[in-house]
Amino acid sequence: MTENKQREGGRRAVIRWLFAAAFVFAVIVSGIFSGLMNKAGLFYLIIGSIAVAFMGFSRHEIGAAFRHAAGRPGPPDDVRRSAYFFEAAARNAWILGVLGSAMNFTIALSSESGGIAATTNRLIQSYIVTLYGLVLAAICLVPSMKLKGQAEKTEAVRPSGQGPARPVLLERAAAYILFVVVLGLTIFFLVRGYPQSGPLPVAKVMLHFPAALVVFGGAIALALFMGAGTGARALTLGFAMTGFISLLMGLIQAMLGFAHTSVQEIASAIAFIISASSFALLGLVVIAAPLEDREVMDGRRERPGPLSRMFWAVFPLLAFIFMILTLIMVITPMKKPG
Repeated sequence: MTENKQREGGRRAVIRWLFAAAFVFAVIVSGIFSGLMNKAGLFYLIIGSIAVAFMGFSRHEIGAAFRHAAGRPGPPDDVRRSAYFFEAAARNAWILGVLGSAMNFTIALSSESGGIAATTNRLIQSYIVTLYGLVLAAICLVPSMKLKGQAEKTEAVRPSGQGPARPVLLERAAAYILFVVVLGLTIFFLVRGYPQSGPLPVAKVMLHFPAALVVFGGAIALALFMGAGTGARALTLGFAMTGFISLLMGLIQAMLGFAHTSVQEIASAIAFIISASSFALLGLVVIAAPLEDREVMDGRRERPGPLSRMFWAVFPLLAFIFMILTLIMVITPMKKPG
């Protein structure tokens, strides 16, 4: 009887995943006809999400999560960890989507201008990667919520003597290498399509030293002041807060540029905003979040802190809003003083 139930549950899980795959396929195919197709962005998001998943989880934990999502029963603690994996995958997809839009935005600004209409079209196209990330996040949240419900209904059992498997160092190193390769290939694919003679060169935005110093230096300093007891949550707080401070600094500088009718000041502010948001998102998704994931999976913390979850959801949204403000700055004509 139990075997039949397991087989039935497995068949239902396969049907659910098939419908989910059909939904994703429909979104992708419909994008071909509505101008919502970004092949480089889709490649970056899917392969990048796989790489980031292996930064915080071992292959055994990822395999167990998919088996539990497919209907295989397990101890409540294992099911909770599997639910957390899909929650983390949804978080990663959301952050990576906004980070991908920031990269696309940078390439669009650095491309040769073909007039305000062409520039605006390229900038708007960069937001599509965030849409992809949001769709993938929604799909990952479904098994997370399902597994959480299963774990709550199952009676608690004593944990087995064998603890959660730690990710092998080689796996994590390979994940970081894969992520760097994905970033490099994505930038190559995007740059290859457009001549780079725009007002903001790629290197000036992506290697913006003041923004890197504010975000990474500020995050590390804040983590050191908070002490080792706070764990990886200090880095999450550090990257989110320094990123937010950087966004406000860039916005104030841009407004002063409009007040002074200085194109150079506005261009510098735009570069600072995009670079700072990219660095903060990168720090969250490849440094802070994987470290918090390991704390949860190793049993050092029951769950991520509420502030961490809030920052993972809110800061990418703020970065996306600031990119929209940046688009408005770019297309807004500026009159010289009489």
